[in-house]
Order: sequence, then C-alpha cells, then structure tokens
Amino acid sequence: MLLLPVLFLLSGVHRCVSAVDSAPTYERQDPSTGETLACEKCKPGMHLVAHCTATETTQCAPCREDHYTEFYNYLHRCLYCSNLCFGDLEVEAECTAVSNRVCRCKEGFFMTDDFCIRHEVCRPGHGVHTKGTSQSNTVCEKCSNGSFSGSSSALEPCVNHQTCANGQIELLPGSIFHDTVCGSCEDFSNGGEAFRSFLTGLVSNHRMRLPKMKKFVSRYVNKSGEGSRISRMAAAPRQRGPLLDQIRAWLAQAPEEELKRLPQMLKATKLHSMEEKLVKRLLEIKQQNPTCSLLL
Repeated sequence: MLLLPVLFLLSGVHRCVSAVDSAPTYERQDPSTGETLACEKCKPGMHLVAHCTATETTQCAPCREDHYTEFYNYLHRCLYCSNLCFGDLEVEAECTAVSNRVCRCKEGFFMTDDFCIRHEVCRPGHGVHTKGTSQSNTVCEKCSNGSFSGSSSALEPCVNHQTCANGQIELLPGSIFHDTVCGSCEDFSNGGEAFRSFLTGLVSNHRMRLPKMKKFVSRYVNKSGEGSRISRMAAAPRQRGPLLDQIRAWLAQAPEEELKRLPQMLKATKLHSMEEKLVKRLLEIKQQNPTCSLLL
C-alpha cells in the first residue's frame, strides 16, 4: 500500500524538475579569482546589467520602450526597433520587448527585392486569375469564349456574357472586351441606355488608329474646351486607353442629336472602318427586326 504514495511523490518531483528549464549560459572568467564561470544569459526582452560572479547570478533588466532582444543574450543594451514603415509600407506587427517592428506592403502592392511594387493591372480582355497579396503579384488570364472584362483592374475576374431575355434583341454579340448588349426597339428609337451601351461596345471592340482617335476627341468630345482645335488636339491624351475612356464617357452622356450624327462624325475624322462597321450592324439589326425604328 505504501508503493502508490511513494510513486506519486516521485512523479511530482520529476514534474517540478522538468518544468524549470535552465537558461542557456555563456562562459566568463571571474576577474577576482580567475575562475571560469558559466553565467546564465538574460531572457528575451531583457539585457545584461552585471555579469555573474562566484557568489551572484547574472543581473538583467527589461528593455526600454522601442527596444528589444529576441533571443537569450548577454548584451549590455537592447537593440533599437529599427524597422520603420513609411512610403508604400505599413505596420504589420508593432515593436515589442522581444521583437522588432514588422512592415508589409500596403494594399495594392507586393514585396520584391525589399521594394514594394504595385500589383499588375489586368488590361481589358483579361481578368484576374489570382489576386495579388503583400508577397505576390496579380496573376492575369485572357478571358475565355463567353466571358469578358471591359476594364483595367487588379481585382476583377472575367465575367460571363449575359443572355438576352425574351423580347429583347441582341444588339451586339459579346466579346472578351464587353458584355452582350441586349435591348428593345424602344432603346433604338429613344437613345436609351442599351443603345448607348451598344455604341460603347462597338467602339471598344474596334481597333482605331491613335491619330484618328485624337482627332475625334479634340473635335467632338473636347469641343467646348479652351483654345483652338489644334491646341485641344495637342492637349488630348497620347495613349489609347485614356482616349478610349473619354470617348466612352462622351457616348454615355452625349445628347441624342449628337448621337444621330455619329456616322458623319466618324467619316469626318477618317474613321471609315468604324463608320462602316456601325452602319453594317445597324442594317443587320433592321433586317432581323423590320419594325424597329433606328435612331441613326
């Protein structure tokens, strides 16, 4: 019967011994006796105040604010939290007594070679396959048949084309750059939203030459701007994307009277293939739906 209490006491002693992990040590020669001592290192978050002696243990003190020690040590001073998060960096973890401040790239950027680089933007016709993180760039993919992306984005994936509801006309088939445009005869007669989407999709899907785009924008889109037509043309954007954005915005809000003259505007700025494409598509819609009254 005495065996169980004895075993219990022994097991208790074993747990106490194993629970107290001895700190790592470093060797130091006692200047008074010349004896080599094994001094305990200071814990993380602390630094050395006085070495151990033959009669005294190592003396340590806590790190002051904005300083740290990450490992057991015998440093006379804690390390300064030197990681400063500025510019395109933000704080992921603040400085503590046992760790330096941790920075990461801000939303929309990722780290490469110690620099924050803005995530790649997927251009129209391409959607986001994998969103970028603070450690990796955006992965883009070309939209497959039946899907589209009409904007430049680092967040949006390709979206499936819509199916026109009963009673609606497929004004413009979808492409990888725009959705299928659906509408009714009324949309063509009153210049409604679907008709404007039709024009925007047609323009977006057509490859226009840059000088002709600039001429169209300076002559019709920015016609109310200050200065002569030549100065307005010089002030027009020099890249296809911004020019196309201005044309899209104009189509979305232009008065009906201006939209009626769109074929003539395209012809006047020598955008002949765009004009022919527009007229051809309108004739196709008219043939398929003879009762429709077209705005143009």
